Amino acid sequence: MADEVTPLTPAGAPGQPMQVSVQVDVSKMQPVYCNFFRLSLSSSTEEILMDVGLHTGIMIPGGMEPIHLTHRLVMNPFVAKRLIESLRQIVVRHEQAFGVLEVDPQKRLRRQG
Repeated sequence: MADEVTPLTPAGAPGQPMQVSVQVDVSKMQPVYCNFFRLSLSSSTEEILMDVGLHTGIMIPGGMEPIHLTHRLVMNPFVAKRLIESLRQIVVRHEQAFGVLEVDPQKRLRRQG
């Protein structure tokens, strides 16, 4: 299964962006649920690491169940900046449709109660 998208617009002639058609193959894509992430710079200045995984919040003897990191995304700063902007736009659209998202869990609990 392949989806066709055209988000890339490298510069063509001066003042005229050139549309490029890109095939995206999603046939081997596997969804992964993530409710925890951590970001860090790699040992080089050219890569950003994003580890994602699952935080259950379950208490076990001795404390909280460990957070299980399952995947590491490695990207360059240019991709990271595009990711930030894309996520910002998605959140803005979501909040316009459903209301402001409160990221502080304590404030969310007070608001619901």
